[in-house]
Amino acid sequence: MKKKFLFSVLLSLAMLPAAVFAGNVAEAKSAPEQINIDLSNPLPNWVDASREKEQDISRVRGVPAAVTPADFRIPAEYEPVGAVVLGWAGYSQMLSGIARAASDAGAHVWAIGGPSSVSGVSNYLSLPLRIDSVWVRDYGPFGIASGSKTPGIVDAVYRHYQYRVYDDAIPQQLGRMKGINVYGMNIILDGGNLMVDSYGNLFMTNRTYLWNRHLSREQVDNALKTALRVKKIISFDYAGYPGEPEDGTGHIDMFMKLLNDHTVLIAKTDDEPYKSNNEKAIKYFQNRMAPDGQPYKVITSKGWVSERAWYTFTNSLIVNNTVVMPSYRGRQAEEQEAIAAYKAGMPGVKVVPVNSDSSIVSGGSIHCVTQTIPVLPKEVKNSGNSDIVVPVNFSPEEYTLPASPILKHLIKLAEHN
Repeated sequence: MKKKFLFSVLLSLAMLPAAVFAGNVAEAKSAPEQINIDLSNPLPNWVDASREKEQDISRVRGVPAAVTPADFRIPAEYEPVGAVVLGWAGYSQMLSGIARAASDAGAHVWAIGGPSSVSGVSNYLSLPLRIDSVWVRDYGPFGIASGSKTPGIVDAVYRHYQYRVYDDAIPQQLGRMKGINVYGMNIILDGGNLMVDSYGNLFMTNRTYLWNRHLSREQVDNALKTALRVKKIISFDYAGYPGEPEDGTGHIDMFMKLLNDHTVLIAKTDDEPYKSNNEKAIKYFQNRMAPDGQPYKVITSKGWVSERAWYTFTNSLIVNNTVVMPSYRGRQAEEQEAIAAYKAGMPGVKVVPVNSDSSIVSGGSIHCVTQTIPVLPKEVKNSGNSDIVVPVNFSPEEYTLPASPILKHLIKLAEHN
């Protein structure tokens, strides 16, 4: 989990000026060098140096920066969901269970690289696009939202973009396929470290500031507010802060979940450093008023460490009136307590447990492998999944940019550390 090489590269990248990531997309001469990834053996939520390789340092990911419309907003996860996106890489049993639960909850299912069909799943579409990993929550299309007329996607810089270029291109591809505008944001941000309520408050961890050390905290906040149109940013520590995260991600969804505008689920544990970290989060919400005028209600579910992996029930997916919740073998008592917690926080909700033993040891669970698309405006929604046009020869080099000499130098320094 704690790879010095990865940390050095990320730290070096974070210290780059924003201009390195900005600019127009340049036409590439050749595809980036890529190790063939066996998707039946999924990559973890951190870089696996034995299986991954940095892309050609003469070419770096670039997405044109653009200003989102004034009426742009990011829906909360407990608002109506039109579709659930999955990145299909291994974990077939878990992904199939998620797809069935999402379909039963009335959502379409878009499976990137998925099988032609999944038993028991209606309104299903397999998108034949290439991906590097299963962690679609982090690489996109997070930030898709509908304004009064036109939906749009905010595409941040995925923290593994220099390794997983196919993952990083997915928001652009889905936007193009559905005719939705994509707005580049020159901030390193993973979707798993982003939660919003319906009032425009953004919750995340301080990991985002560490990824963007070339900017001040104020500059990062201003960039997030400008691109995502959020009003207030609340940031928490993560287990292991300010060093490398104990869970391998440092994402907020690994210990916290907003259930509605005034109810939050937080993992409670006796295992340090999670115990101290999560208790600080609980303390923040206690005796505090929520934006809807009600006092925050804090509900807890158990979390624990086993063989260095962090197990949590907060890494769930909300699809309309259904919660798709992680389930772990041998933990029936904790599972029943977690189901009761969700039902207490969301009266009338249906909770569907899906076994996640296979993925949690790699740094993620249900929330990490899914992304939600809100109910879109009528003119987009009526186009239907069957109208999606899939590019025949998709290649991520369409979205790359020549690297600066500074970046080349920093990467070479990292290679020798």
